[in-house]
Amino acid sequence: MRRPETVARSKVQTLGRRWCLAGAISLLGVCACADPIENERQGLDASARVVAATALDQGSVEPGSAEPASAVEALTGGRTKAVWVQDLGDGTDVFGVGAQLVLMGFDSGDDRGERMILDTPGSYAKPQITPSGNRIIYGDRLEGTVMVVDWTGNNLRHLADGFPLAVWANPDDATEWVYVGSDPDESDPDSHRQVHRHRIDRPEDAELVWDERPITSDGFQISRDGRVAAALAPWPDAGVLGLPNGEWRPLGNGCWTALARDDSHLFWYFDGQHRNLTIVDTDAEEDRRWTVPINGAPGIDGFEVYHPRWSNHPRFLTMTGPYTVGGADNKIYGGGHGVEIYIGRFSPDHTKVEAWIQVTANDAPDFFPDVWIDPAARVPASTPRDAAAAAGRTPERTLSASPIVVDARVTVDVPLPTPRDIAPYRNGLLVLEYEVLDVIDGRYDETTLLAAHWIIRDATLLDTAARPAGTVVRLTLDPYAAHPELEGERLVMDSDRFDLPLFYDLDTGR
Repeated sequence: MRRPETVARSKVQTLGRRWCLAGAISLLGVCACADPIENERQGLDASARVVAATALDQGSVEPGSAEPASAVEALTGGRTKAVWVQDLGDGTDVFGVGAQLVLMGFDSGDDRGERMILDTPGSYAKPQITPSGNRIIYGDRLEGTVMVVDWTGNNLRHLADGFPLAVWANPDDATEWVYVGSDPDESDPDSHRQVHRHRIDRPEDAELVWDERPITSDGFQISRDGRVAAALAPWPDAGVLGLPNGEWRPLGNGCWTALARDDSHLFWYFDGQHRNLTIVDTDAEEDRRWTVPINGAPGIDGFEVYHPRWSNHPRFLTMTGPYTVGGADNKIYGGGHGVEIYIGRFSPDHTKVEAWIQVTANDAPDFFPDVWIDPAARVPASTPRDAAAAAGRTPERTLSASPIVVDARVTVDVPLPTPRDIAPYRNGLLVLEYEVLDVIDGRYDETTLLAAHWIIRDATLLDTAARPAGTVVRLTLDPYAAHPELEGERLVMDSDRFDLPLFYDLDTGR
């Protein structure tokens, strides 16, 4: 296995906000979805670098603008950095498993805008900014190694074998550590049976911190005191675990778990709609949790989002979206050149995201972001405008607390997903749009509604799944939000009628 101690710096390039790099690369037929044969990979890498260099030399990149930096700092109150991967292939490497990625960065402390940090196409899985903000940790899936590089693209070196799960700084002495997953689970290669932590500046100093149950690669995040971690153990079991090798506390089913990196121990998991976070106060004596929609950012327009991650600052998160080009079964898999990086600011009580900003604006697919904010940042005070904007993204509608019964007609044909389409989920619901013909019981004043019914159970398509356009059914409905047990299930939704309330068809759940 290759273990470079020092790798020559890749030239850092500055990208204009509207340069279609992925469009140029796609002409080469580069695919980011598989592990290519090494000699083919080298040829494609070289071609990609030629295309990128030619575009830069010919002046197709607009000069960096200071305007995005100032807008970002207006939201965060201090210097802000973001790192992510950009797909040079067909735009579908949402999970960062391919070898046609480049490592991208943004720093509000300069006027360069988006730029390449490492421009050699390769594997840059799950990039993370170190607590000091001056280095980036990432995984090379092809080599099975954890790498570190300076923010400038210098001093690239090998840290450890395995996969990087999280970064953390000891609050007592500021030493920086990376938590590394190893010993992949045979039944799920993306899960690790052991977690060690390594000092970044002395990686030979390693400590075993967890080997009680497999941990999924995504969603591992450490509390400020280092004693608690958010985890999928494994997916879809979401919860927190004590370190080292302490208690596992399951809290729900979902994905993309995260933990506030302060002493609040606030925890979240992402739902099967790919639109909402469930935040749990893990220090509360009684179960205390609430739902926060994160698909209301300007430009998302209610569509699915992905890669939610808590920044180093507890008031801020990042995510990607919108996902609009995939099939009705799973738009996330489709990726797309319109997927951008966003930063959101939580309200002080974490009950909503009160403000958003779009960090990237390009024609290339941007995935797997991490955001670092200067710990000394002075977070702007919430304003009435923030509250009004947040309220405007959530339709105010009072729904009946008891089930309603309606006769309704399916208005649009929606392709029926198969168990393979929703994998790795084993259960799935499909949202359809209905015209309300008659209200049999309860009260409903609208003429249309959205309702989710079960179509797949235990990886098996149900006989009652199909409902083509024109089908008339009697529906017994509850508000979907009244059923937290559905949070971790895959919800397939191809409608753009985000103004309509979403119901759950109780009859298919019995």
